[in-house]
Amino acid sequence: MDSGRPTAVIFAELIGAAELYAHANDAAAHEAISAYTDKLGQAAIATRARVVKRIGGRLLLLADNPESAARTAVALQVAAGQLPAAANGTRLGLGVGFHYGPVIQNEADVFGDTVNMAARLVEQAARGQILLDADTAKGVDSLYRGSIRQLYSVQLKGVPEEISLCEIVWRADEPATFYPFDPVSEPSRAKLKLVYRGHTLVLRRIVEAVTMGRDPGCKLVIEDEHASRQHCTIQRRHGHFVLADNSTNGTFVQVEGEEEIMLQRDEFTLRKRGWISFGQPRRAGGESLQFVCD
Repeated sequence: MDSGRPTAVIFAELIGAAELYAHANDAAAHEAISAYTDKLGQAAIATRARVVKRIGGRLLLLADNPESAARTAVALQVAAGQLPAAANGTRLGLGVGFHYGPVIQNEADVFGDTVNMAARLVEQAARGQILLDADTAKGVDSLYRGSIRQLYSVQLKGVPEEISLCEIVWRADEPATFYPFDPVSEPSRAKLKLVYRGHTLVLRRIVEAVTMGRDPGCKLVIEDEHASRQHCTIQRRHGHFVLADNSTNGTFVQVEGEEEIMLQRDEFTLRKRGWISFGQPRRAGGESLQFVCD
């Protein structure tokens, strides 16, 4: 057994697998997910990453260093974009998270805080997103350094201190903010007002973000049993406020005058005014928060 060797631990998770199981029979869903993860594994191996194991729709992989992990993460996302829809029309997405640090490993598995951190990061990743922490980002070399943008600080389950969250902007059509991010370099214009149970919270600053959920450590604590502990996050990005769902039961968003939609490990750009509900639809009586974009 190898103890304490610095390694990049990567988790890649198919997003939408639960919906596939819900709308297809178990055998068909299992076959489709197995085929998808096999193709993702092949894409990772081509970058010289090692596939350790598959847990349902989640892959655990290892790379030698943060630069190699970044290369593997991008390859995984490109491969995920080429996956066909399942037989019932469900199209899965992929979230990726990775962390670099010492791990304990043998031929069959890996253990330790680095593995736990990477697992927590993939839980935060939305469809098409690659997440890493700022310390790991410092080890990414010139090939991907200019494609990293800093997001916000977040408290992850089982991690005693907040970490600074970053993402790799891998799509060719999505502009990147160079790392490290300088919040002074951009003016603050738009603001977002959140109203919950008579309390109002206003977001203004370019890097300001708010995490909502049942956890007392959230900036906005949602007192609803249907909400997850860290249910969702709102962050300003390119002059807009983006809601990212991290929950078990989904986040429901309704823009005034439009149909309510459900987010599950996905993102939505808030606009105009409307309502956010946690774990169940607003029309079903779920706890809701009002938002106003100015």
